[in-house]
Amino acid sequence: MAFTRRRCSLVAALLAQRFSFGVATTLGPECVAYLKDKWLSSPEDLKSKLQRCEPNVTHQEKYAPKTEPVIPGSTDTSSLSCRYGHPNMFDRSGDTCCGWKPHFNWVVATCETSSYPGQFCRDLPEGVKTGGAKINYVASYQYDGERFVLVEESSVGELSADGLSGCFFQKTGWERHKKDFGWRGGDWPTKYAPWGEGPKGPRGLTPPAMMWVLSAESFYYGAFYMLSQLTLNLEGMGYPTGTNCWNWELDPVEGSVGWVPPGQPTPGNLNHLYSTNNAAVSGCMPVTYFASQAQGFKREFAHPGEFRKRCSQNATAEGCQPWVDDVMWSGGVRGSQRFENFADQPYVFAVVVDHYGVWIYRWIPDASGKTGWPGLERNRAARTVDKRPRRVTDPRGLKTDVPGDVPEAVILQPSVPPEASCLRSSIEWVNWQFGANALGAMAAQLGENGPGQRFDGAQNWWAHFHNTEQYQDYPMSIAGVPLSQVDHAYTCNTPDTYGEQCTMSGGRRLNATVLV
Repeated sequence: MAFTRRRCSLVAALLAQRFSFGVATTLGPECVAYLKDKWLSSPEDLKSKLQRCEPNVTHQEKYAPKTEPVIPGSTDTSSLSCRYGHPNMFDRSGDTCCGWKPHFNWVVATCETSSYPGQFCRDLPEGVKTGGAKINYVASYQYDGERFVLVEESSVGELSADGLSGCFFQKTGWERHKKDFGWRGGDWPTKYAPWGEGPKGPRGLTPPAMMWVLSAESFYYGAFYMLSQLTLNLEGMGYPTGTNCWNWELDPVEGSVGWVPPGQPTPGNLNHLYSTNNAAVSGCMPVTYFASQAQGFKREFAHPGEFRKRCSQNATAEGCQPWVDDVMWSGGVRGSQRFENFADQPYVFAVVVDHYGVWIYRWIPDASGKTGWPGLERNRAARTVDKRPRRVTDPRGLKTDVPGDVPEAVILQPSVPPEASCLRSSIEWVNWQFGANALGAMAAQLGENGPGQRFDGAQNWWAHFHNTEQYQDYPMSIAGVPLSQVDHAYTCNTPDTYGEQCTMSGGRRLNATVLV
């Protein structure tokens, strides 16, 4: 009887919690269910199970970017400090890392000669090392609520009133200006990034949405990935506080040699560049991992909600029954999210982060240099562009594991906004990661996560991103296909077979005209 009374009291407390704040500040059903399932009486009870770091604001301000917006319509991040979750925010790193905020920027990593040998470039032919990445420009865009606006300080190319331009063969754009963005090498021998001395440096990109664009004449092997602006600054400055606050990483396009021990086969051919979002997981911006985990191991498709109607109409479509054929939505070696990139084939990549996740586009520019996103071209990027591209229609580009000759493709790594976060966390222990994810979800729903509020520092940053309408009635297969559907007959995935012309698809290179 005592057990029954406790459960009834718990339900009553949760209902009181839900309805005591009004319509706009109530816990959603998944977060209510999370508390019930974990035998927690309230969000405060959950909070008591977790550790909150204590920031040294004066200390961090020396290294962190400005919180105030530069572009009208972007987010003031002063109330978005993260104080729960990642171990890097505690102990000796806490002074610098506790309270970090959602400012992000890019890194380009290559195998160009450097003082660092780099585990990601070992055993590669010289031609891959010197010519694996032939870049025209890199452009960064901040969403202002209506469109994407070029951020000059985080873009590499020839700036003009019209936007940004660059041509690898003419040694303009990236080739002319990359030296101004030199960053510390290591696992990759040569790295470039926009960084500076805290508030004097780049602000990075923030909610309500952000985009990075890389145009290359060849991106056969290399990496284009994102880190927090705080990490970029600290690493660039040479670890002035003994830490780089590595709390978050997004890898839309990354070579994989460094993932395996020396001499071992890579997960795909050398020129399969993978997408991953779980290299370093923040407690304030959760990721899904497997699709079945995102559904709370239930035998029904709940998340992402945009795909629910499509899956209900075709329940056996790829990705709609993860309890039958599970899919790693966070990419990496256990996922199918990857691009096969041909050598000396022009590609334009665009990476968008909005409320519904990470959207990774790849186009082969047409004969005139245009892509499916007006304003983003082979050799130029407009100063402002519309919030989304034309719909990707090529069937081969609507599944992950994209062959090298596909002219247009999109890959999605779904977000985990508050309700989805409580569902995802419900199958895990109440620990530093998933407990923090759930508390951040509840704090966002109750609107009490800012300074001086009950759940100060408990964040779900996905709640602060907007919907930029990237979803255009796409199939769930854009988030991944079962590994059973992936061709594993590799011919170019060991040191003795690495080459400069790897291919699986047998497709021909398109529009590879050399512009000089």
